[in-house]
Amino acid sequence: MRLRVFYATRYLYSAPITDSHNEVRLMPHNDEEQTRTEFRIATQPSVPIFNYALPSGRVHHFSLRARHQEMALTAESVVLTQRRTLFTDDDVPGLDGAFYRREDVADRYAEYLAPTRRVPVLPEADALAEQARTSAEGPGPGDLLRAVMNTIHSGFKYVPGATTVDTPLPEVVSARAGVCQDFTHLMLAICRRQGIPARYASGYLFTGERAAADQTQRLRQEAAGGRERSGLFGGDATHAWVECLLPNGRWYGFDPTNALLADDAYIKVHHGRDYDDVTPLRGVYRGGAHATLEVSVRVVQE
Repeated sequence: MRLRVFYATRYLYSAPITDSHNEVRLMPHNDEEQTRTEFRIATQPSVPIFNYALPSGRVHHFSLRARHQEMALTAESVVLTQRRTLFTDDDVPGLDGAFYRREDVADRYAEYLAPTRRVPVLPEADALAEQARTSAEGPGPGDLLRAVMNTIHSGFKYVPGATTVDTPLPEVVSARAGVCQDFTHLMLAICRRQGIPARYASGYLFTGERAAADQTQRLRQEAAGGRERSGLFGGDATHAWVECLLPNGRWYGFDPTNALLADDAYIKVHHGRDYDDVTPLRGVYRGGAHATLEVSVRVVQE
């Protein structure tokens, strides 16, 4: 699919601030599963924007030193997706799980097996894995991962506002409610307890809207103001899902929020150990003002 993404964010401060320094992770990946053909990023007030590459994605950064009480950032991308989602037993050998017990695998992917601040060792993880195993369609790791994804989707309710970006994972499990970030962290905790390397993927989700070429300018304008979206959960903001390493050496995407394997509707931007590694926009500033954040995301098929 050819997908165009409109991203807009705005910071409003309760009083003037200075020396705002920011990192941005919004540029889609270029890899065998997707091709980025366009990318534009701009700030208001306008300042120079620099960037550097990491294995997990490209990071842009900028500084706004002058006094200001509002800061806006927009990014527009065009991506051609050709993501492979289906896999069979022939694709994924080693159904007995021997692949995950190999010392070289544990060493190479240690960062995606170890607990983090946002993905701690979770007592409930083993019970959820066992619940998933009883409903799995087969003995393979792919079967188990699909079952884990479905177990989270059916057992937890998507409730915007039920959690914040800093809500601890045990509280999410206790409340049985959250958003895509929470469900991604939960699946990471379960997978890592089972010895399956798993990483946090961030990006965008196309939920079904199509746009004619002459609508592009209107969509750019609407993106800045936001609009209620219909369809799958996660289309009105940056989305999160889990990438798991299977015994064929490939990473596959599992979306517990929507109970879907990541396919051509998913645009990947970054991956990491947890949300802290992929935060779309973060920074620091000088001053005691309180900041209010507004974000809008629009993904359309062309």
